[in-house]
Amino acid sequence: MLLNKIFIITVISLLVVSSSGQVALGYGGPPEQSSANNYTVDITSDNESYVLGESIIFSGSINKYDEKRNLRISIFDSNNSLIVTQKTPVNTDGTFLHNVILNEKFLDGKFKVKAQYGNSKATIKVISFEIHSNDDTSISQNNEIPEWIKSNAGWWADGQIDDNSFVEGIQFLIKEGFMKIHVIEQGSISQNNEIPEWIKSNAGWWADGQIDDNSFVEGIQFLIKEGFMKISN
Repeated sequence: MLLNKIFIITVISLLVVSSSGQVALGYGGPPEQSSANNYTVDITSDNESYVLGESIIFSGSINKYDEKRNLRISIFDSNNSLIVTQKTPVNTDGTFLHNVILNEKFLDGKFKVKAQYGNSKATIKVISFEIHSNDDTSISQNNEIPEWIKSNAGWWADGQIDDNSFVEGIQFLIKEGFMKIHVIEQGSISQNNEIPEWIKSNAGWWADGQIDDNSFVEGIQFLIKEGFMKISN
């Protein structure tokens, strides 16, 4: 009799375990994917601090390229208010480059950048940068810029004068106080590197009155920052 009871209890226990296993398999679903299977993104900025009017360059990479996914870069202020958001192309090797002009949408302060590749929270990378105003960068409104300076800019844009002649004209503006430039760091660059074409376009548009002085100054800031032009501190 005792053996019969033991046999019955054993059978019931096996049925309960089997039934529990079926429930787990039927309704529990597969385990969550490990983080090793997620798409991840890395992003950096070319500097940690900027002046209003400058451009910030973001670069980075994603661990797995997927043509169906989009990389979105969004910038938020210190109150977590969205300032700008934009889809950014990703190269097939997983790298990307994105440029944002710090225009009138931005103010002094700290900003947070979110880079997200796809919809999963695991694909978000967050970095930060800071902006401070620059009252020392401008073209003086009290002095009239000599016409030959704008003529030089136009000739340079058209290829009628060389880079050195144009740079001499800009250095004259700075030395004589027509233009105030404040750049924290001045880059160094080899003489073999050519000034970017968009700088020449800016100069030509400025000479023709198609862009304002501040837009032209942004181009000059770039020249100094990247080492195409040197100024005395």
